[in-house]
Amino acid sequence: MPTFETLLFEVAEGVATITLDRPEKLNACDAVLLEEISRVYEQLRYDDDVRAVVLTGSGDTAFCTGIDRGLAMESVQPSSPFMQDDPMLKLGPKTADLWKPMVVAVNGMAAGGAFYAIGESEIVVAAEHATFFDPHTTYGMAACYEPMLLFGQMPWGELCRMSLLGNHERISAATAQRFGLVSEVVPADQLVGLATTLARQIASLPPVGVQGTLKSLWAARTMARDQALSSAAALVALGQPADDKEAGQAMFASGARVEPRLR
Repeated sequence: MPTFETLLFEVAEGVATITLDRPEKLNACDAVLLEEISRVYEQLRYDDDVRAVVLTGSGDTAFCTGIDRGLAMESVQPSSPFMQDDPMLKLGPKTADLWKPMVVAVNGMAAGGAFYAIGESEIVVAAEHATFFDPHTTYGMAACYEPMLLFGQMPWGELCRMSLLGNHERISAATAQRFGLVSEVVPADQLVGLATTLARQIASLPPVGVQGTLKSLWAARTMARDQALSSAAALVALGQPADDKEAGQAMFASGARVEPRLR
């Protein structure tokens, strides 16, 4: 198992758990963390034993508060305004071409650059004390990538409100659940357990079908409707190999059923 400076990482029962581990910096991202998580995503693309991912943060104060402001990003930017390099994009699994479902467990503040990860995840669960906000405008900066990545995950009015109000307002976990950014809110001591359970349930399913479903969902979100529908037939063919389909039909015929949890 690899070891990291800024991450905790483990794999069990088909689930990789990644923990941003800079609690003294509110799990803000420095250059080391971004390089390390980029390497993890690359590794997970090739690890067929991992079928789902949980992402969370150390401690109970913050999930992630974006980029470490002590990191002088201007010094590593190209001089041309047409070739800017945003290192925070490395926090997003889809940008890394990782098409395995991600469950984000928000264990405190999720601010600014945290939305690079949340905006490229499928399921967000939160502790009761979690909050969501984007401080960019407070500090004279435009919030650009963050609201773009969250588009479709939050209602338009709520996304505008959060992006424009900066530090004047924070969204509670309960409010975020009400408008659909968060799918479930639990006490803090149950958060990682819930995220892990969801990820393990996904990991128990035939992986190609799950990944095909995932790709279809993102096609619908990121393409025009007609473009997405035009790709559906190919994704269906790719996403249900004969062996998996046969096994699934046999399970159904046998009368075996998954016992669901009502929420």
